[in-house]
Amino acid sequence: MNSSIIDELVSLDLAVTQKISAGQPLFSLGDSCDHYVIVQEGTVRVELLAESGQQLLLYRIEAGQSCVMTTSCLLGASDYFAQAFTETEVNLLMIPQSVFQLQLTQSESFRDFVFNGFAERLASLLGRTAELATSTVDQRLAGALITNAASGESEYTLELTHSQLAIEIGSAREVVSRRLAAFEKKALIERHRGHIKLLDVEKLSLMSSYP
Repeated sequence: MNSSIIDELVSLDLAVTQKISAGQPLFSLGDSCDHYVIVQEGTVRVELLAESGQQLLLYRIEAGQSCVMTTSCLLGASDYFAQAFTETEVNLLMIPQSVFQLQLTQSESFRDFVFNGFAERLASLLGRTAELATSTVDQRLAGALITNAASGESEYTLELTHSQLAIEIGSAREVVSRRLAAFEKKALIERHRGHIKLLDVEKLSLMSSYP
């Protein structure tokens, strides 16, 4: 989107910026949607909450991106059917629903940004759905370990809990714990208090459903 449009909306008090610390909820299941939100800095994760209470990561929103669910709720005048949390400190641009609807009809560049972003995020969400339907738990777990590990000079480590990994791959914490124990027996990882060390990234990559 042309930054001049954003600057104009902010200068006219038609959009506001907001800074939110890490680990805070942005919206919950059943909340009404009254703002179009663009993440300017930081990362937000959006999760589906099943009736059983199990959480499933749907997608992440990063700098320059909007939320496909927020767009859908605004266009369809519906409430949120998932929940979102800040993973890091984030800077958000908040555009009220009335301004959003008006800009859709009056600004071609705004309309293009909204619908192009919606299409991209929807394609990503469909890819995530296909991955969950066609890959095994071990494939998804291996991929999550690699994706979330920070590369150092001689090791890859990550600090996600078993519960967080379960949300990442769409499984139960108990299943993740058992599969991590199996990975450790195969000398693929080492489990430590507070973190996991990846020992054989090459084999994990081969196991992974990730490219």
